[in-house]
Amino acid sequence: MLDNQYFWFKRQTDKQFIQKIEQHFSLDRLTSTVLAGRFSSVPLIEDFFSSDLNKLVDPSRLDQIELLKKRLISAIDNQEKITIYGDYDADGITSTSILLKTLQILGARVDYFIPNRFRDGYGPNKFVYQQLIDTGTKLIFAVDNGISGFDAVDLANRNQVDVLIADHHQLPKKLPNAKAIIHPDLSDDYPFKNLSAAGIAFKVSKYLLGTQKARQFLPLVAIGEIADVMPLINENRILIQTGIDLIKSGENKGLQEVIKRADLKLESLTAQDIAFKIAPRLNSLGRMADSGIGVELLTTDDSDKVSEITKQVEHLNKQRQKEADKIYRIASRQVSPQENNIIIVSGENWHEGIIGIIAGRLSAYFGRPAVVFSVKNGIAKGSARSTGDFDLYKVLDRARDLYISFGGHKQAAGLSLKASDLDRLDKILNADDYHFSVGRLAIDAVIKAGDLSIDSFKQLSKLAPFGEGNPEPIFDLDDVELVNLRILGSDKKHFKLKVNGFSGDILFFNRPDLIGKLQLGERLSIVGTLSLNEWKHRQSLQIIGKDIRSENRIPDRNSFSRIYHYYCAKNVLYSPNDFFQKVFLELGFVRIVNGVVFVVPEAKHAELSQSYTYRKRAENGY
Repeated sequence: MLDNQYFWFKRQTDKQFIQKIEQHFSLDRLTSTVLAGRFSSVPLIEDFFSSDLNKLVDPSRLDQIELLKKRLISAIDNQEKITIYGDYDADGITSTSILLKTLQILGARVDYFIPNRFRDGYGPNKFVYQQLIDTGTKLIFAVDNGISGFDAVDLANRNQVDVLIADHHQLPKKLPNAKAIIHPDLSDDYPFKNLSAAGIAFKVSKYLLGTQKARQFLPLVAIGEIADVMPLINENRILIQTGIDLIKSGENKGLQEVIKRADLKLESLTAQDIAFKIAPRLNSLGRMADSGIGVELLTTDDSDKVSEITKQVEHLNKQRQKEADKIYRIASRQVSPQENNIIIVSGENWHEGIIGIIAGRLSAYFGRPAVVFSVKNGIAKGSARSTGDFDLYKVLDRARDLYISFGGHKQAAGLSLKASDLDRLDKILNADDYHFSVGRLAIDAVIKAGDLSIDSFKQLSKLAPFGEGNPEPIFDLDDVELVNLRILGSDKKHFKLKVNGFSGDILFFNRPDLIGKLQLGERLSIVGTLSLNEWKHRQSLQIIGKDIRSENRIPDRNSFSRIYHYYCAKNVLYSPNDFFQKVFLELGFVRIVNGVVFVVPEAKHAELSQSYTYRKRAENGY
């Protein structure tokens, strides 16, 4: 018997509206159902499908953009040295590249600086500003940072150096005294507030060069917007879709080589490919080394340089993956799975560029917020990630007096403090009893196996690009019989299922908790997304599973006995949402050590009804 890991809820749809969409857009029933659950009118769907660059909001509606243009033109006319001050993540690299190429086209005397995560930190650094000024910079253009750089901007002003800012991060209470600030939230006349730095840089480029010349930068906009998890709606959808189309047509040598080395098919490149393959490679530069070469990669036409830099990118990305896996294994052993508190783990000299990834993984796996610290020379530098809609920033703010530095938002934060204060931090953060909500999956349609075909997949693909704000359609393949099962991978973490009525494969990745839980002939409901598998010029439909549950919802004593004996014979990994493990833990039949389930031989006899989890399931009938 399997329990779903997430809470499933069905998007509301109206049959008449579905039919109206079918007729108006000549779409099939399944795709029309997805749209009906996400939009309330035909005009909104028409806007969704539009990819016309002329429908983008005019950049002149961004407050202070004319002031910014005048200062840049003055610097160009007088050949003043301009330095673009970027950021070390993918959005920072791409936005810096866009502005660098734009100003070069205009004949500017321009250079760029990408701060080193470990040496310089995030955002305006007074010491770096002073170095730039000392080496001849007369105008600093901060992009993807700067909005909180009051002190650094003040230093520049005292040295008669102007600062321009193009940023999208949360506005501080006090703005820096910059020559011009371009920020959607400061522009009442600009209706779309969800541009990343790359999107804002494109707006500046378009204002300076015009649409035709600025259009070449849309591939970089697509990378930056997706990497920074901007919602794929409104302007972003147009920018990203056009950017992906231009990448497919061969724009940008650096990107082409990254795509090639990532083993991606250029002609079928998707937003998901960018999110999970390209963006992590660019981000690995800032996590493991120095992001400056990322700008060179995206702006050079020298094939030899491109080849050399992409080799470095691949090496650093593999290094990042290896380091992240190593630290995660160590960190996860520090977590007590039976507790329901905020996870706080630390290690000596853990790689500071990796701890954010580790916090995200721990939070996702255990369903609790996680704070991960790297301790060096008595100072603990931390990265925090939340879960669900839990406001982690608010809780972390309780211990503000302990911090050397602290910043972030509801879902993520960065902080540092003395390592000797970590125990105090734990007590402050976990003074309350928390009830963290289970993750939610929005179901676009409940379907039968016969509803699916390659044609329906191609129709659904018209809704791409998928990502934040426009997720891949999720379907509930309801009440199907399991007819075949294979465990995949050397680490036995992946599964391939076959069910009655559906000819394709159903794949589950990183679900070792499924071992021993699935029985042939069992009736299941499977939630997942559709994918097209291409092998030897043949195409077949497959489902990428997101969650699964048994339809025979209340297991009998024999099922518990079978699972118990399986635990006796095998080392099974702990899974926070596993129904059997919850029951056995409550009855004292098992304990968790370093993330592994161990049977307690001396456990006393107990009835299933003594378990709260089992009683609740039996009472509710599911």
